[in-house]
Formats: sequence, structure tokens, C-alpha cells
Amino acid sequence: MSGLLLSVCMMAGFAGSARAAEIPLPEHPRPDFQRPAWQNLNGAWGFRFDKANAGVGAGWTEGKTAFPLTITVPFGWGSALSGVKNEADIGWYRRTLKVPEAWRGQRIFLVVGASDWHTTGWLDGRQVGAYQGGYTPFAFDLTDHVKWGEEQTLVLRVDDTPHGFKLSGKQGYGDVRGMWQTVYLEARPATALERVHFTPDIDAGRVRIKGRLNAPAPAAARFTLAFNAGDRAEPAVAEIAKGQQAFELDVPIAGTRLWSLEDPYLYEVTATLACGGQTDTVATYFGMRKISVVDLPGLGHPYIALNNKPLYLKLALDQSYHPDGFYTFPTDAFMRDEILRSRSIGLNGQRIHIKVEVPRKLYWADRLGLLIMADVPNSWGEPDAPMRAETEVALRGMIERDMNHPCVFSWVVFNETWGLRAKNKEGKPVYLPDTQEWVASMVKLAKSLDPSRLVEDNSPCNHDHVVTDLNSWHGYRPGYKWEEELQNACKNTFPGSTWNY
Repeated sequence: MSGLLLSVCMMAGFAGSARAAEIPLPEHPRPDFQRPAWQNLNGAWGFRFDKANAGVGAGWTEGKTAFPLTITVPFGWGSALSGVKNEADIGWYRRTLKVPEAWRGQRIFLVVGASDWHTTGWLDGRQVGAYQGGYTPFAFDLTDHVKWGEEQTLVLRVDDTPHGFKLSGKQGYGDVRGMWQTVYLEARPATALERVHFTPDIDAGRVRIKGRLNAPAPAAARFTLAFNAGDRAEPAVAEIAKGQQAFELDVPIAGTRLWSLEDPYLYEVTATLACGGQTDTVATYFGMRKISVVDLPGLGHPYIALNNKPLYLKLALDQSYHPDGFYTFPTDAFMRDEILRSRSIGLNGQRIHIKVEVPRKLYWADRLGLLIMADVPNSWGEPDAPMRAETEVALRGMIERDMNHPCVFSWVVFNETWGLRAKNKEGKPVYLPDTQEWVASMVKLAKSLDPSRLVEDNSPCNHDHVVTDLNSWHGYRPGYKWEEELQNACKNTFPGSTWNY
């Protein structure tokens, strides 16, 4: 079982101090998928804990009960920047909002970038949705309960009760509880773009677009992709038949300008869907770059390549934690500077460790030229059915959201076999064959969702690979031991070797 040997140096992400603004993180959270009609809901919300889990029965859903605390969203409760201590597993949020009269005729969604863990919402006492998962975005459709131009009350309940199957990664650095990414309102037409994914093909000088509508088109529709002047003169167009939901098209890019570490060029585009007299417009971007494996000239060793050229990776293991905001950074400038710091010390990449990263930090990696290995967070329990379901939700959501980030070169499904061991009859935790088969199936799933990137099954300490594009291994050694460590790894890594598997 041959794989690509990759060693990753361990380095905690830089953690500085900064105070959140009165309305923190005012920027649109998704430069890769941005509609023009949106309203940021970050800032001060009413808040109260529910230690006895009595809020639903007591009618807190109506929003008329006192919410005595004030929390700063989008910082999870318990973090200094939230302004609220960690006093219970369940927290309730309340704020007023006003949907602009100008948005009448569109569908209105509450979008939450991430909330840990089970989130339920009510608008004026009427339930609008529920979502389980702590790392990926979700949206509640408010339309049927909107009072256009009038003040309304939004209530959210977040249950972060501990469970062995939950994905928590390294929250030992600080419990991430409740909403921890930007919350906003968004207006969309009845027929809207659910996704627009780009897969660049630099060898053929084109990009493949795979799009999907939120529902089968109720009438004939047209998709248009407009480029900036100088990138492509003519827009790309796809006709979508009535009843069709997914579409694809290949778009030639003459004089392709590649995305590279030295020149991280982004093709900024505007995607438009016209259907039934309404138009959905999304600003997005992509980079023309290729991730592959090539034989190193003169040696024949398999090597990661960027744009068909072998690349020596110099990565840090980025815990991506902030001492005051935990998973959430205080400002967009701080996220930008995180990327600049990595570049300034000579790195060309980061492995974002067992955390689905904030999209704007990935945006800065795209913009400034830094490669990213993207991890799925782990559980600390056993690989039972609920844990497997949580993992699949996170993996699917991460790839769905982050497909267009050229900085991401690899998806990492598991780390050091955490959450993959079950107890045998003697009570000893073991990595069972059945679990290994499931891990292999998750690699297959990731590659089916995104065949353009490398996928690692399990970045291991204990020779626990099953099937992988990257044969990485972790070593925690004093400096004088590394020569022996590297010699051993090189000696045992060759085509057909089962070392590290």
C-alpha cells in the first residue's frame, strides 16, 4: 500500500489579544458565495441559561420571558468576547429584527455560519427550524412568518449537552458553546442557486461548473456567469429546462492565469439565475490551479504537485484558537494577519487542526496564497451510529461549503484514530476491521464529492492508515531523535509497503 509521505511540524496557531467591535465581524462571512440582499445580526443579543431544560415548557419560545444577560454574537458563551460565563449546557438567545419592506416578494432566510450544537429557532413564537451539528452552516426559512417592515422577535435555543458521539475536536482549549460564526438574514428569490461549484482544469484551459437549484425549475431558466474585464469577454451561459435542478457546463479560459503561492490570482465572477421573472445573483470566485501527485524528477518518489510542479510542503499545525474568542477570531484583520504570519516565517501552508475553519480565514488564504489541509473534527467517544452520522454531516457540509477555495489542497477525515476505537470484550479500546471499512468508505465519499483534491483517511500516530492519498505520520520526539525517526520512515516507505497501515 503505497502513499505519499508527508511529515507535519507541530505549531500552535498564533494567539494575540484584541477586543471585538460593538458590532463584531461586520463583513459578509462568505466572500465565496455572497448575495447582495443581506443583514448582519452580529452584536448584542438577550441571553439566559436553561440549567433545568425547562425553557420550552415554560414558553420561552415566545420571547416574552426576561432574558437577563447580554451576549455578544458570534462568540460562544464562555469565551471572554461573548461577555457571558459558561454556566450551563443549554442557552437561549433573543433579539428583535425587521425584514425590510424592499425584500417583499422574496424568501427570507436566517443563516447561521455555525452553532454548537443543536439549534432550534422561533420567530414570534412560531418554530422556523432545527439543526444538529456544530461546525457547518444552516438556514431557517422565515418567509411564512415575516411581517414586512415590522419589528419581530427571534428566539434561538442551543443545546450543547455533552455526548460521546459529538464532534468536539480540541475544545479542551476552551469549550465552544452556542453560535460561533456570523448570523445574518438573507433574501433569495423563490427559485435560487443552492450551489455553484468550480473545478479548474488547467491542462485543458477550462473550468467545469456544477450548479444546483434549491428545487426543480418551475419554468425554463437561464444561468449566466459574468467575468471581470480582462478575464473573459463573454459570459458563460447554461439553459435550464423546466423540471431540471442540476446543471453543468465547461467554460474555456483563454490565457489562463494560474493561482499559485507566488501569484494567488482569483477569478472573481457573478453568477445569475433568471427564472419566472425573478433573478438570483451571487458573487463568487475560483482559482485556476491543479493539485496532483507527480514523481519527483531524478528520484521517482511520489510528490504533491501544485500546477504540475513538485512542491515541498512547509506546514504548521494550526490549532486555530483565540484565547478570548476560542473558535472565533475577533476581527477580519486578525484572520488576515494569521495567514500573513505563516507566510512571513517561511511557511507555505497550514493544517487547520480538527476544526472546520471560518470561511473568511480561508478567503485570506485564497487571496494571499497559502495552502490549507482541512480537517473534520473528531469525537472522543466510540464510532457508533450517532458518531458516524455526525461525522458524515460535518464532512459533507465542509466540502459543500469550501469546494471553491483554491487554498484547500487536502481533506483530512480523521486524526490519530481519535473516536475510532471501540472497546472489545476485555474492555480494551481497539481499531476494529468494521471501523476501518467505514473509514475507507468515508474516504470514498470525500473523493466522490470532490475528486479534485487529495484525501487522507486518518493522520496517524499508530500506523493506522487504511486507504489514503497521503501517507502522513506524527512524531513527537526530542531533536536528537529525529535523524533516527526519519531514517526509519524512509526505509519503510516504498511501493507495496504496509508500514504505517
